[in-house]
Amino acid sequence: MKKERGKRVVHIAVFIIFAALLLISIVSADFSEFLKKIKKTITGEEIKQVTVNITVGLPQIITVYNDSMTSVAGGTNQGPFATSVVINFTAYHVAGVGMLNHSTARINFTKANEDLRQNITCASVSSKTTGVYINYSCNVTMWWWDASGTWNIAAYVMDNNSNAATNATATFQVGPTTGFEIGPTTLTWAAIGAGDINKTSNNDPLLFNNTGNQNISINTIQINATNLRGEADNTLALWAGNFSVSIFTGGAFPNELECNGSAIAMAASTYKNITGASLIKGNYSTNTGTTGQEQLYICLKRAGTELITQSYSTANESTWTVLI
Repeated sequence: MKKERGKRVVHIAVFIIFAALLLISIVSADFSEFLKKIKKTITGEEIKQVTVNITVGLPQIITVYNDSMTSVAGGTNQGPFATSVVINFTAYHVAGVGMLNHSTARINFTKANEDLRQNITCASVSSKTTGVYINYSCNVTMWWWDASGTWNIAAYVMDNNSNAATNATATFQVGPTTGFEIGPTTLTWAAIGAGDINKTSNNDPLLFNNTGNQNISINTIQINATNLRGEADNTLALWAGNFSVSIFTGGAFPNELECNGSAIAMAASTYKNITGASLIKGNYSTNTGTTGQEQLYICLKRAGTELITQSYSTANESTWTVLI
């Protein structure tokens, strides 16, 4: 009797263990469905699955087309005119061009020791809102005093998440230009008497404007003077050697700066360097007398005592000329 009971106990124990293992297997196989049913039972909600697809990428500027620019070669960009330089560039965004902030498209030109030239309102060539590429066109103004040589181009755009793209690989060339203007083209003096000394022009200075992008070095401005012969009696003259030229003016008679010993004495039909004179490139339209400009002052140091009343001019000899 005790033995049989023992056997039954063993059999029952084995059955319970097997049943428990079976239950664990069932629960494991369907655990997620079991949780869903519990959540739905408790909250009245059902779990749903959502597919999320996010495209991550940064804007890029693929190409800068510097071949579309207007030529800035020597002789085509002299003052007082500006030159428009047109540059196009292509931007890319993997998430589509709708991700680009078109109002941030800009371009700039730089060269060491030169002013920045830029356009911060480049226009998109098309209004496309699909695709991953878009072109921008930028018109940048260059000025006549902008230096010759290699200029660097930098294109820039941002996306709607403030991620920036820059391409600074392109360059372009500006050619050298040399030129200047002078005014007035006719110098005059008030009434001069025979034997007068240190008579200054009443409409100087001779104002030089640098219309190019090359500096005219110091002491390279030269003037070739001629004799001012009488228009009625051309045997009489205000001789070229009695005139002097200086970059300075002021001082009281008889020590006017354009008449004293530091001024440069002219010589008939001979080019004379004007000491201290130069013509540095720049925006002469500011009319400061220095930026892009030079001023020269003229003095008649002596009128001969033999002169008679008549007009004296360059009519009988050639005009005065300036060489730089």
